Amino acid sequence: MYYFNEDGKFIYKNTKFNNKSFAIPVVTDTHMHILGFGEKLLNPDLLHMKDNEIIELILKKINEAPEKIILRGWMNTKINIGMLDNITKDIPIIMIRNCGHIALVNSKVFEDIDFKNKENIDVKTGLVKEKALEEIYNKYGYFSDINKAFSTAKDYLLKRGYGYIHSDDLHGIDINELPQDEELFIYEKIAVNNFDELIQLNNKKIFKKYKAVKVYIDGSFGGRTAYLREVYNDNKNTFGILNWKKDELKKVIEFCENNNLHLAMHAIGDKAIDIILDSFEELKPEKWHRIIHASMLHDEQIEKIKRFKLILDMQPQFMKSDDKMLNERLGNRKVLTYRFKEIYNHNIPMFFSSDAPVETPDWVRDAKILNFSGLPMDYILKTIIYSPKLIDSKDRNNGYIIFKENPLINLTYPDEIQREF
Repeated sequence: MYYFNEDGKFIYKNTKFNNKSFAIPVVTDTHMHILGFGEKLLNPDLLHMKDNEIIELILKKINEAPEKIILRGWMNTKINIGMLDNITKDIPIIMIRNCGHIALVNSKVFEDIDFKNKENIDVKTGLVKEKALEEIYNKYGYFSDINKAFSTAKDYLLKRGYGYIHSDDLHGIDINELPQDEELFIYEKIAVNNFDELIQLNNKKIFKKYKAVKVYIDGSFGGRTAYLREVYNDNKNTFGILNWKKDELKKVIEFCENNNLHLAMHAIGDKAIDIILDSFEELKPEKWHRIIHASMLHDEQIEKIKRFKLILDMQPQFMKSDDKMLNERLGNRKVLTYRFKEIYNHNIPMFFSSDAPVETPDWVRDAKILNFSGLPMDYILKTIIYSPKLIDSKDRNNGYIIFKENPLINLTYPDEIQREF
């Protein structure tokens, strides 16, 4: 058997499976929401549904007399708060967009919640964005069945060759409800909305167990909440939303540096990247930290990133799924998005992930997209297998994926997954 090592090469290994096959260790998804993905697998997905089908689904759920209705997945819809109120004003209805950064709700939600983040809500249209969404989750919760969602997602991932997951699940649940598992290693990023919340968690000794902090600097292209240098091509009234001002972000960076914590910063728009790079320029952190998405980058930003100990955690499938939408949102600026080859050429470390439930985890699909973008297959496999050790410090030795042909030459779906040699 030939085994893929940390040098990115296959070496011969004498094992009880000596059948001239090729083995790679199980792979890592470095950014997803495993509970959210489980919920997506368990519940109706609005992504490919028409508006009338969504309305019919809500009416059906109303007949089940629920305490709340939470659905996810729509991309574009003409459903509005009035249409939801016509269905019911007595039960909260929350329709979360596929990106997870914006939701459409009925008036019952505004009746139940005195929103602190009033700049992120619109009572007339029923739209709720960014930090205001966390207030919804804190009020109603998000997960219908945490244990079932986790086990469903875990089964899906194990069958497809995943062994390690960097997840972000602390939304609307207590930290003690976060999933634990021996089969699937979970490296949890603890999401915080402000610096005070970070300090409160630290006072509870949370970071003795969890070693990563997550902040959302901005939102998404789809929700027009990614924070841009210039206004959106299809909405000249907005630059997007900045969730963290630089001075408060700098406090978090300093805290993570002083407490040996890994900081993962969600940033999609180019102006959001500016906020991070300006903060790093002033503080010059010495430990490795991460920008999740880094979807839109200018040449000078790539040059700056190279100077710092920053990992870019990127989602290959977004290049395809965002294609049409980026033409509308960014126009000619679309060429600044998903610059995998340029980042690779600058030797900037990358992680690759799905951001499930936004996308379905599929590392074979992602490897093919990256290879088509100009990245060599040995680098791609080495990255999705071994690179995350830099952060989570886990040896990749809890399982192997078996191929009949050399996947560096012809990557196809694996024949089988072995948990051990």
